[in-house]
Amino acid sequence: MVLDTDHASNTAIWGAYPPDRVGAPIIAHVKRDYTTGLIVIALLVGAASWFFAMYNSLIYTSLGGILVTTVLVYFNYYSAHKRIAQVKEREDWYHGLHQAVMADIGRSQSAVRRPSLVWFLPSLLILIAIIVIGILRYPALPAMIPTHFGADGQPNQWTDKAVALWTLPLPALLVTALLYGLAYYLPHTRQQLDPANPEADLERQHALRQGTSRLLLVIAITTNFIFLFTALLEFGLLPQSSSVVVLPVVIAITLLVIAGVIVYLTRLVASKNQSQSPRPDTDKKFVARDDDRYWIGGLFYYNPDDPALWVEKRMGLGWTINFGNTTGKIVTVAFILIIVISSLLPILLRH
Repeated sequence: MVLDTDHASNTAIWGAYPPDRVGAPIIAHVKRDYTTGLIVIALLVGAASWFFAMYNSLIYTSLGGILVTTVLVYFNYYSAHKRIAQVKEREDWYHGLHQAVMADIGRSQSAVRRPSLVWFLPSLLILIAIIVIGILRYPALPAMIPTHFGADGQPNQWTDKAVALWTLPLPALLVTALLYGLAYYLPHTRQQLDPANPEADLERQHALRQGTSRLLLVIAITTNFIFLFTALLEFGLLPQSSSVVVLPVVIAITLLVIAGVIVYLTRLVASKNQSQSPRPDTDKKFVARDDDRYWIGGLFYYNPDDPALWVEKRMGLGWTINFGNTTGKIVTVAFILIIVISSLLPILLRH
């Protein structure tokens, strides 16, 4: 393990604060309000998805639900972050403390195992099934095939079958590649530790990385199931009337994923707070650096002096890009282009 005062970051989920402030009243209030906000968001998004799915494509409804959920969760997070930052500044929590950063670069990183390729098989088989179904059914399909069904099970939107043949598996392929790439890479990103209690934080880091990888894999599998149900409807292997049954199944899967993420986030908050709680054997000489100045809006990490490409997220799952890193900027632009192109091409090809 290496102690460094210039690079890396070790932060709490809503911002950096010293271990002796974990029990501060504002932390308890923010935790309660943040958790309540996540539950309300899940209920609102679930209800809205059920309603809009009756009038729009399942894929676009799912993507829209993800976008709306992301925005609402961020505002919920930012409110918590801002409240703690204001109290921290007003009460000068870091007065008289020696701030530092500790990162593990030794053998202990090998203790975190990458996910087995066996976890990749379910999503891979589903992707293959979607592609094979489209190819085998293509000759028998009419020139225009239904791509959305109303609440009565009747189609109300159609797409050219040549466009649907590849626009349906393409999003599934991109999502699967992204999630599995993150799940495989994240276990061996730099481990940033709490210098006041590095041993406990290292143990938490190992559990966090393995848990995050597995959750990403489960999300990939459930997402591909949604694409599979959509393919069965669009390529005519399920009768059009069955859309009335498929819609509740898809929404139920989406709600289960959202519920799982909420449970995981709640446990993550508890785990971080527990690892940062003051203990008799903790090192009183150093505390984790207050690096709020590097987090734009409390969410986007921008530190050109930090050589790390990936840093642990404050909110959500896993790690985020250091946008101050040159490679990080290239990756971000490429990722945005992929999303924009894959979203606009199906629309442009329909006209």
